[in-house]
Amino acid sequence: MGVAGSPRFGIYDTDFGWGRPSKVEVVSIEETGAMSLAESRDGIPGDVEVGLVLEKHHMQAFASLFAKGLQDL
Repeated sequence: MGVAGSPRFGIYDTDFGWGRPSKVEVVSIEETGAMSLAESRDGIPGDVEVGLVLEKHHMQAFASLFAKGLQDL
């Protein structure tokens, strides 16, 4: 699995004249099955957004394990 993006890129601070973005997606990961990382939209230091592309059955297994992990916190 490849990783795209950077949590220190500052993409949510980018303003081309119409305001800061409300959502950012790395579209190239859909073709490669990679994972993307970016700083969080709310700007809290250390928070990241994760984009993940897997085959449907792998995504369902990942989502189940991830949800269980959150419940165990």
